[in-house]
Amino acid sequence: MINGSREETFYIRLPDDRIGSPRAASTAPFPQRAFSPVGKERILAELFRVRDAEGTIIGLATRMNGTVPGELGEPEPVTDWMLLVPGRGALMMSRGAIATGAEREFYVDRMGFSFENSGPVVSGTGGFAGLQGFYGEETEIENIDADGQAHGVVRLVTRLRAEQ
Repeated sequence: MINGSREETFYIRLPDDRIGSPRAASTAPFPQRAFSPVGKERILAELFRVRDAEGTIIGLATRMNGTVPGELGEPEPVTDWMLLVPGRGALMMSRGAIATGAEREFYVDRMGFSFENSGPVVSGTGGFAGLQGFYGEETEIENIDADGQAHGVVRLVTRLRAEQ
């Protein structure tokens, strides 16, 4: 890894680890006054079990995606992950531009991740506190069954190092 960083991969098996399928019911509008000045956008929130490399369930993750107004009112896709590993802590990760003062910052050095499907680790608690870095979201779909359920795996790969 780069400059003393560490890499860790968390696994989600589809559809087994999805807790409540978004296909089970239509997506309802999310009350988003905190997210949007107009409240017309839709946010999809999903909850998953998270596994380690051996397949043991070690925690939970939520993924929220949707489209919210950008700085100039243009639609901007957003994906946020919250990863919780009991006894270790939590990680908040977000994909896209991050507001830093008066300007938006698109990180150029993403610790080896491509710009697509990656983003910064915004904050951490417990054993993840004081770390900074990036994450990548990798999805491999093996097949889609007759009910429309995707079968495959989602990998959340994190590369973290102590804050400088």
